[in-house]
Amino acid sequence: ILIMKWFYMVKKIGLFIIILLMSLCNQVTAARNDSIQFSLLTCSPGTEIYSLFGHTAIRYQNFTQRRDLVFNYGMFSFSTPNFIYRFVKGETDYQLGINTFEAFEAEYFFRGSSVYQQVLNLTHEEKLKLEELLFTNYRPENRVYRYNYFYDNCTTRARDQIERCINGAVVYITPEDSIRSFGGIVHEFTGGFEWEEFGIDLCLGSEADDRINIRKQMFSPFYMRDFANDAYILGKDGSRRPLVSRYEVVVKAEQEPLEGGFPLTPMQCSLLFLALNLVVAYLQ
Repeated sequence: ILIMKWFYMVKKIGLFIIILLMSLCNQVTAARNDSIQFSLLTCSPGTEIYSLFGHTAIRYQNFTQRRDLVFNYGMFSFSTPNFIYRFVKGETDYQLGINTFEAFEAEYFFRGSSVYQQVLNLTHEEKLKLEELLFTNYRPENRVYRYNYFYDNCTTRARDQIERCINGAVVYITPEDSIRSFGGIVHEFTGGFEWEEFGIDLCLGSEADDRINIRKQMFSPFYMRDFANDAYILGKDGSRRPLVSRYEVVVKAEQEPLEGGFPLTPMQCSLLFLALNLVVAYLQ
């Protein structure tokens, strides 16, 4: 009888230990589920021509591994042979780069650009899939891509990677005043930069004035930010959840004042050139 009682007691203790271990495992799993966070970062415009329209990146935080990284699809090198010539021809190669958020934060703070963060409302499975997609994309054989300002840039790349990990579909709300064009959006960010705007207009041509849908408007970082704020994820089971769970400013900086450039605008130079031609024609 004593042996049976002892055996029964050991059995109960063993069962209790198993239940306790399972509970601890579930807690560890839950902690790991919550340990990864992805955010969409939007950087305010700078004063250089390549930074006039802002920038987009993806922030990856793994709290258990103490990793805080930024995946940046806007990396390029001015030392590339014939960079300007290739850029004008539309043959610029960009690549995905990774740096720490601390370095990213310091760079944009000293540049005078604020950074806005939208924490993505992803499930654990979606986070793991996005993690795999980004690190796979960072492999040397995958990280370089042919840059296209409107259709394949740092913002569209970030959006596409986020959408690929979603178990369902991302639905963007179309605003009432959604009539836009590539050229119109460009002009919103080139105020005060007359010569840069003039050069961009020459390169874009008349087709840039055609109407575009909201997906094409997402080439612009700040348009992407605004559309993401109102977007929701439509699950395969019909459920809905917002794409963004939290919005905050992670870098608050004062924009550098515009430096004085060439004193005459393109229109003024054109009028002066016309006047010169009229004077020469009159004299002849």
